Amino acid sequence: MKKLYCLIIICFNLFLFSCSSLYYHPTKQTYFTPKQMGFSYTAETIEAKDHIKINVWKIKNQKLETPKAVILQFHGNGQNMSSHFLSLAWLVNHGYELITFDYRGYGESEGEPDPYDNIEDSKLVLDFALKEAKEKGVKLIVYGQSLGGAIAMRSLAEWEGKEHVVLLCIDGSFASYRKVVKETMNHVIFPPMGNLFSWIFHDATSPKDSIASLAPIPMLVIHGTEDTVVFFDNGKEIFGLAGEPKVFWEIRGGGHVDWMNLGQSKFAKDFLLLLNRHLY
Repeated sequence: MKKLYCLIIICFNLFLFSCSSLYYHPTKQTYFTPKQMGFSYTAETIEAKDHIKINVWKIKNQKLETPKAVILQFHGNGQNMSSHFLSLAWLVNHGYELITFDYRGYGESEGEPDPYDNIEDSKLVLDFALKEAKEKGVKLIVYGQSLGGAIAMRSLAEWEGKEHVVLLCIDGSFASYRKVVKETMNHVIFPPMGNLFSWIFHDATSPKDSIASLAPIPMLVIHGTEDTVVFFDNGKEIFGLAGEPKVFWEIRGGGHVDWMNLGQSKFAKDFLLLLNRHLY
C-alpha cells in the first residue's frame, strides 16, 4: 500500500509539472523539405500579435498556375511540419496547393507551445490561407490531424472567415483534451491513473462545446478502428457533436492517421472523389 501511495505521488508531480508534454512533442530538426521530395514551395513567416514568428510552407504543383483548391493542414503533436507534410503532399500531384505550418516551439516557429496561443496563431494562419485561396480564385479546405484536428475545430469556430471553408476534414482527432489524456494514461500506465489525474488537465481550449457551431461547414470525420493513440470512440464523439452536413468514415483496421498510404490506398482514391464533389 505504501509503494502504491508513493507511485501515485510521483505520478501526480510528474503530470502536474509537465502537463504540456502530453499534448506537445515538438522537435527542431528538419526531416524533409518539399524540394527534396520533388515539390516547389516557398517558406514564409506570419507574425503573431506578440511578435512571435510562425513558420509556414506553401507547397505547389510546378505544372499548374492555378490549383484546384488550397488545403490548409493542421498537423499532429509530434515532430514538426517537415515530417507531417508528407501525409498530404501527394495531393499536390493531383492539382492542389498545400499550406502547412508549425505551432509555436515546433520546427522553425518561435516561442513555446501553448493551447491558447495555438488558437490565436491558427486564426492568423487561416487568414493567410484564405487570402491565398482568394488570390488564386479557388476554394479553401481545412484538414486537421490528431491534435491538429482539435486545434482546427476550436480555431475555426472562433474565426470570422469560417463561411469560406468548403470542407473540414478531421482525422484521428478528439473533442476533449481531458478525455484523451485520461484514456492515454489508463492505456500507457494502468487504470485508474487516468481517472485520478485527468482532472489536472482543463478543457478550456477543447473544441467539444464549439463543434456544433461549425455547421454548416461540411465535415468529414475519419477514424481508424484500431487507433491506439486517439481511440476510435473519440471520432464518434466528434461526429455526434457535429451539425449537418457531415460524413463519418470508419477505417476498418486502420491505426492512427495512417490510412492514406501516400495516396495509394482505396480510401485515398475515394478521398479525391469527395474533394472534387466539394469543388464543383
